Amino acid sequence: MESWHKQLWGKVRRLNWALLGTTLVLTAIGILFVKSACSARETEELRALWVGQLEFAGIGVLFMMALALWDYRRWTRLSPWVYLGMLVALVLVLIPGIGVERMGARRWLFGLQPSEPAKLAVIMMLAWLLGRGREEIRGVRGLFICGMLALIPAALILAEPDLGTALVLGPTVLAMLFSAKISPKLLGVGVLTMVLLAGYETTMVRVALAEGTPPERSERLLRWTGLRDHQIRRMETFLYPMRDRQGSGYNAYQSEVAVGSGGPWGKGYGKGVQHRLGYLPAKVSVNDFIFPVVAEETGFAGATALIGLYFFGILLPGVIIGHRCLDDTGRLLCVGVVTLLFCHVFINIGMTVRIVPITGLPLPFISQGGTFMLVMMMAMGVLQSVAVHGRSTEAVFRH
Repeated sequence: MESWHKQLWGKVRRLNWALLGTTLVLTAIGILFVKSACSARETEELRALWVGQLEFAGIGVLFMMALALWDYRRWTRLSPWVYLGMLVALVLVLIPGIGVERMGARRWLFGLQPSEPAKLAVIMMLAWLLGRGREEIRGVRGLFICGMLALIPAALILAEPDLGTALVLGPTVLAMLFSAKISPKLLGVGVLTMVLLAGYETTMVRVALAEGTPPERSERLLRWTGLRDHQIRRMETFLYPMRDRQGSGYNAYQSEVAVGSGGPWGKGYGKGVQHRLGYLPAKVSVNDFIFPVVAEETGFAGATALIGLYFFGILLPGVIIGHRCLDDTGRLLCVGVVTLLFCHVFINIGMTVRIVPITGLPLPFISQGGTFMLVMMMAMGVLQSVAVHGRSTEAVFRH
């Protein structure tokens, strides 16, 4: 029988080193640019936010390695309990006096945001359920069950409100269901419904806010969308970017200026004008709008390199790990994590250059945020666990 240290070394050797190296590189880049973005803050405490980011990154690396070395086929059995725990946390955060409200949203519980680990909990739950190989779960009944497992936490997250986090669950769950071959025709209907719903919301807001629309009709159309006031303002900024540069469209406009002013090679680290002079507000330049800080200081070359790191160092290895895995649970975990990360990267960068509406989603490993950093590290631990254990002969057993 092999000694424990030989077993441990064998697991370490099977880590995906490209994925691990890229994770650490992106984390280091994030800490550097959080520090740069914080340099213009008004107090020493705010200027030192990067230190907290460094601390959470260190803790996150430990979480990542713990998950990587722990066989995913064993910890996914805890998925129902993890899922229930996240639902309890999402309910508690909505209770006044327990959940903490900041900037009009009640998202914090004991200093953490339950909505972030809830995304991983949903991925784990669906991978465990769909990976058990039972045929009855792959029909209409399975689609209904999986849909409810995603809709319940999404509804609780929307109530905070946090539209962006709830939205990324949609593509993530659909990708997992598609990979599990759950009712392809019904999935097609679901995708078509989502596209039509997005078109409906966009059209209603566009018509309601168009010049010449009577106030009474405008109010009625906006009421039919079901969107909150701040969400309508973000849609207006996306649809009519030149209308309110000094108001609701200010952040988006300054973001575009920062990205464009970086030129081919950037202005140099720590020399970005937009955030240092306060044109790009400090409260958003460290999290949701940190990509413009990177683009201004490193230019087109740096921004392209950053996107390349995500694609070739995170997303592509994640797909390869899933493809090589011998069991459905591991493959579905990879599909869920890769889709979640892709949504975050695409939406965050897209909203800073006005490809998509502003939703407030952070950029993985780069944006400031303790809970988000921990969850992203744990997501990498999930991929690494599949890389380490997913190709062993034990992976083909039914559990």
